[in-house]
Amino acid sequence: MSLPFTGIATFAKVPHYVADGSPAPHAAILGIPWDEGTTNLGGARLGPRAIREASTQYAFYRRGRGYHDLEADRPMLAGLELRDAGDVEVVPTLLDETFARIGEAVRALASRGVLPVCLGGDHSITLPIVRALASPPGEGEPLHVIQVDAHLDFVDRLDGAERTHASPMRRIAELPGVRGWAQIGARSIVSTAGDLRAARAFWAHVVPGDRVAAGRLELPPPPPGARLYLTFDIDALDPAVAPGTGFAEPGGLGFREAAALIRRVGSWGRLVGMDVVEVNPLLDPSRRTALTAARLVLEALSARFDGPAA
Repeated sequence: MSLPFTGIATFAKVPHYVADGSPAPHAAILGIPWDEGTTNLGGARLGPRAIREASTQYAFYRRGRGYHDLEADRPMLAGLELRDAGDVEVVPTLLDETFARIGEAVRALASRGVLPVCLGGDHSITLPIVRALASPPGEGEPLHVIQVDAHLDFVDRLDGAERTHASPMRRIAELPGVRGWAQIGARSIVSTAGDLRAARAFWAHVVPGDRVAAGRLELPPPPPGARLYLTFDIDALDPAVAPGTGFAEPGGLGFREAAALIRRVGSWGRLVGMDVVEVNPLLDPSRRTALTAARLVLEALSARFDGPAA
């Protein structure tokens, strides 16, 4: 049976990913239960499991395959082959080893042409994912990163630590083969003026939260055919929509705004990877944060594989 409360809670109750299975699926869910980069409230290590459990509400094969988008009146993800690749086996306290394992898992999927859809975990996990997907200098097209987040995440070092969830974009900016296309939604007051200067030097476009709220998302698309990576921190959403996150900020996006933004990003180029991070189910007994995260993953997959709505 495909009822939400029966069986094993893979994402949307899709089959498990088989590494040597043929043909390879279009996309695979990869959980990364790591939150040792957290600087405020812990618990994001439980995010992948919570998102999977919430996603069983959207059982992918319950009535055939995919869904029907009632608002657009069209099939949604009807041709998608989606699998769940399980979790990276993180090693508590061993940051380098865990990041190496994250990179290996992402590269293994990407090498088969499978879109890695990563569930965090805190935002520090984005660094090894992007490193794994970025082409070496002179060996391929650059990777254009898009960050949707309440924070810049551009701290150089926090009490000497350089790979916490406060710093992934600063470390990503140091990688060869990576371009910062857009930071969307920053509204926190915890960043310094120096962080902002460094961030503006990396991002081609910075759209702070007040401009997003006012509908002023005046962004040109990246170069045609660009390789895109989307990192979506759930704290980009308003805490009324997503209270389950360890560094919530007042204000923020609603679900419809976030879904429209994700669909716009999906129309810009070739999405080659993405993550949704900082879901902390310990802070949200209603589970609406995890449910919203699951739905945003499906919206991103639709943007990538269904094309623009009419």
